[in-house]
Amino acid sequence: MTPQGEGLRDRRRRETRLEIHRAALRLARKHGFDKITVDMISAESGVSPRTFFNYFPNKEAALLLGPTELPSALAAEFVAAGTASPREVLADVTRLLLREMADNSPERATMHDVFALAQTHPPIHAALLARIEGFQKSLADAVAQRMGQRPEDEMPSLIAALALTAVRTGLERWSREVPQSAENDSPIPYVERAMELLRTLSAD
Repeated sequence: MTPQGEGLRDRRRRETRLEIHRAALRLARKHGFDKITVDMISAESGVSPRTFFNYFPNKEAALLLGPTELPSALAAEFVAAGTASPREVLADVTRLLLREMADNSPERATMHDVFALAQTHPPIHAALLARIEGFQKSLADAVAQRMGQRPEDEMPSLIAALALTAVRTGLERWSREVPQSAENDSPIPYVERAMELLRTLSAD
């Protein structure tokens, strides 16, 4: 989906970034990750190597696509909801992440390939963890603002970590299963299931 308020320049940058990502995955599927180069990815996506590096620092990063931080509008809305108990904040965070996923749902085949590559190639695994860590810090910052704490404090850090663990668990399970149909092939039920299990573990 196209983000609301997105200008022409931002849209073109988003589309270029997406095409580089898709080109990297196509080549990794065809030749194997170890055999592809930045020059190959650039040629496949129709950009120069210089342009490639404007979007990604290396070929590992080009295989990963997704938010690096919580969108500012969603963060502001979440913080504006006001103070609440840690359990309520965790529930609100999980709903927020599900909402973001509904607006920007990944492709099952893409997620399957990314997770498979990460399992067999340490540099990709490291890049994936770095991306998750960056998003987690962004999420912890929003949680801290809402709770009147610091992002590095235990509770905001733990809430952000738990929420993203549930998301990753659901996504990995979804990516491994064979879709029942091409219609409504969404990871959201899988992530909701992981989040429900998380709530069960934290129930009194």
